[in-house]
Amino acid sequence: MADKKAAKKKKKIEGWQEKAKLQAVYVDNPYYSSAHDGEGANPVKIKAVVNIRESAITTLAARKHIDASQKAAADRFRSLWEALGGAGAGSFDYSREQVDGGGAREALTERQIEAGMELKRAKAVLGNKAYDIMSKVAGQGYAIQELATTHRERTTLTDYLKDGLDELARNWGYANRGIKRKRA
Repeated sequence: MADKKAAKKKKKIEGWQEKAKLQAVYVDNPYYSSAHDGEGANPVKIKAVVNIRESAITTLAARKHIDASQKAAADRFRSLWEALGGAGAGSFDYSREQVDGGGAREALTERQIEAGMELKRAKAVLGNKAYDIMSKVAGQGYAIQELATTHRERTTLTDYLKDGLDELARNWGYANRGIKRKRA
């Protein structure tokens, strides 16, 4: 009997954590058609299984700590951050020899320029401290536990993140500015 219990217990490895934690959440239906609205086979939202450890934003959304408009703002910030290449434009390496057939590197694409300008506007909306937190969590994918050690620091950091997401959601039109009535 004791052997069966021991066999059922998982072996804990020191310092190792499971990489994926799957949870069922409701997401937008990619096959939704407004032409067939109201039909049972055409729901707006469907249930899907997602890895909530993919990012801190995904974890907060799955636990319902942030709403859909905040999640949309975080996703837009992340796509802008990734379009820019993370830390901005790369520099030229003048010491590197040119190789035959390798054309000149394009300095910046139009998408990178637009992303940089949009992130500059986001920084003006958020301020330096909130932008720094937003870029680390939503842009670079840091976990909140990596940036803060104590419970109080984690709570404060999460509050800064949520407030910043609120501001970006209002600025980008994902959330109501409070001047219109919300519909049920």
